[in-house]
Amino acid sequence: MTRDTLMADLASRLHLQMSQRELLPQDIALFVLQGVLGPGHPCVSRAELAKALAQEMAALTPDPREELTEQLSPAWCRLNLRRALAEGLSPRILSGLMTALQVPSTLTLGDAAAFLRTLPAFSQPGGAGAFSWDAHHFPSHSEAYQVRYAPAYRVIPSGFIPCLPAILAISHHLSSLRRILVTLDGPCASGKTTLAHLLGEVFEAPVVHTDEFVVPHALKTPERLAIPGGNCDAERLSREVLLPWKQGAPALVRPYDCHADAFLPPQPLPEGPLLILEGSYCNLPLLRQSADLRLFMEVPREVRRSRLERRESPASLLNFDRRWIPLENAYFSHYGLPDGDMILLRPVTDPLP
Repeated sequence: MTRDTLMADLASRLHLQMSQRELLPQDIALFVLQGVLGPGHPCVSRAELAKALAQEMAALTPDPREELTEQLSPAWCRLNLRRALAEGLSPRILSGLMTALQVPSTLTLGDAAAFLRTLPAFSQPGGAGAFSWDAHHFPSHSEAYQVRYAPAYRVIPSGFIPCLPAILAISHHLSSLRRILVTLDGPCASGKTTLAHLLGEVFEAPVVHTDEFVVPHALKTPERLAIPGGNCDAERLSREVLLPWKQGAPALVRPYDCHADAFLPPQPLPEGPLLILEGSYCNLPLLRQSADLRLFMEVPREVRRSRLERRESPASLLNFDRRWIPLENAYFSHYGLPDGDMILLRPVTDPLP
């Protein structure tokens, strides 16, 4: 989005906010500053964020009726802590939402100040009230706003909004199961790898990629490759990683380098209650039977095409068109994917690079 488009979007959201709530100048300034710059506080450790959240949330009453998020701008949103409590989101998970996704700053403090000067409450000397702010320390809500609305939220990147169904589902599963395997499937360039790593950061969980388990050249027989998804060594992935991990036994990730036709040194899989398996073919029957939660990225074709054109060379793009995309489509068609047991993630914009 261009600067003008972003500012127009911010103005529209502010107008809606002012039609729904009574805002004093410092509440308006806070909305604009958060919409432009995000949280507006110095970076602290995840442990410190989680500790502060735990203290605040201990005094709150869960409320499933409140909206979970309130979008400030294309880049930032407010996440309601009372609804988060009702959904079972822990302070540790919330701290991950605040730190995992780094949002490049398109707009500046100067843009926010210039926008505020166009508003009647800020256009006259002294009209903004007696408060001060800078890029790292925003005004708090007015006392009147706090009494009337009892705000309890944290500002997180809006890019997480399309992912919240998955985040809530994982959180719910973690509260009831000892070990959870999550599969993340979808077409090429749908954002699977990016989202998998974001989820890994939020939940502090390891990520395994099906691309590291391609069938070795010696096993690529015509019969094997005739099977939809046959290029994935699901047998080795299940035997060496998924089954041992599900049983609580040590598991090793031994990536295969198809260009060198060699296995790379094995790496022990970190211990923990959650494992994310990402990539095409992660819903082959042998793999999906170990899964507790299955996700599918459903991203518009034009978005995926744009990503491929940005990241691939002309020769590589041709290879995708002639080989990889048809193989993926055959896999999805043969196994009826996505199916009704999957959580579909459908971003309406392009929040993930």
